[in-house]
Formats: sequence, structure tokens, C-alpha cells
Amino acid sequence: MACDGNAKLLTLSLRTMSFTGAFDVGPSPDVLAFDAAKRRLYVSAESGVVAVFAETRTSARPLGMSFLATEAHTVAVDPATHLVYFPLQSGSNGQPQLLIMRPT
Repeated sequence: MACDGNAKLLTLSLRTMSFTGAFDVGPSPDVLAFDAAKRRLYVSAESGVVAVFAETRTSARPLGMSFLATEAHTVAVDPATHLVYFPLQSGSNGQPQLLIMRPT
């Protein structure tokens, strides 16, 4: 769960209904995307910050967090290619832009 008020990602055990972790994400988290094969969670925020986590057995492990671009608050993952897509309302040239990233 991403919490807008405190910029946290919370992980929850559905078996015990208890929280198993709390992690920082960018201010105003908006969209989460999960790559099931790679076991990676992407959390994009209205602030333009993207956080990436690896799924663990009971929680998550932070892999990185950085400012990507203004308005980079929408994220989608292609499950076949593992490419990560960030549509931007206005890119560096003022026109809509699609950032496509390959995880390393």
C-alpha cells in the first residue's frame, strides 16, 4: 500500500493481516506496477520520484529511488519484455513523451 500523506510504502501479510514493512517512496505516491516474473514493484509519485523494490518472502527490499521526470507519476510494466513505461504529459520538448526503461 502506498500512503500519500507520509510518502510510505507499507507491506502487509494477508495471512496475519499485520504490517511487515514500511519504506520511503517519493512524495505523493500515485501508481504502483508489479513485474511478477522479476518480482519487482515500481512506485511512481506525483513528485516525479520513482522507487523500485524487490519482493521478498515476507516484505520488500528497496533497490533504488530517484527523481525521473516532472509528472512521472504513471507507470506500467510489460510482463513479457519487463520494460517499464512512464507516459509524460509534457516531455523535454513540451510535447507528450513516453519514457521506456529496461531494468538492470
